Amino acid sequence: MRNRAMKLAVAVSAFAVALAGPAAAAETEESAPQSALGEGSGTFEVIATPAPGAPGALAVIRCVGGTDNPHKSHTDPRRANVHVNITCSANVARIAVRGAIYRDGALAGTSARNHVTTGKRSAANHANTACRNNHLYESWVGGEIKFPPNYVPPTGRISAFGRSARITNC
Repeated sequence: MRNRAMKLAVAVSAFAVALAGPAAAAETEESAPQSALGEGSGTFEVIATPAPGAPGALAVIRCVGGTDNPHKSHTDPRRANVHVNITCSANVARIAVRGAIYRDGALAGTSARNHVTTGKRSAANHANTACRNNHLYESWVGGEIKFPPNYVPPTGRISAFGRSARITNC
């Protein structure tokens, strides 16, 4: 079982992301792992640096994936949900984000599709499932960032498990 204090605190250098090769640059949908059991925290942060001597690239851009605690929905008390987001330190060309919610380590629900923003610094989404009393729920955030021209790497991917919570008031 993952450490509850995990606050998505694993940094990934731009070099490590660049090593992912062409697959990291592909414009594909991020899919949630089928099981949360035994999974590490994954990649929650992507850092892009200005290419050496590149015009227009002024500062490092840091993008972080985040989740809230899984909770009983405020709009439909029969549902458990989680909100996910990717937030960058500056506007980027594109962010696509998905979310998933797990019940007792098994995938229980995902966001219907990627939520995509262009030319902004953040994107948000959510996932939900039927709420069952006294079960452990967990969150996942995944997505892809396309950085502005003259940044290395040109794209980055986030795939990380977030917080877990036992919901007892369904």
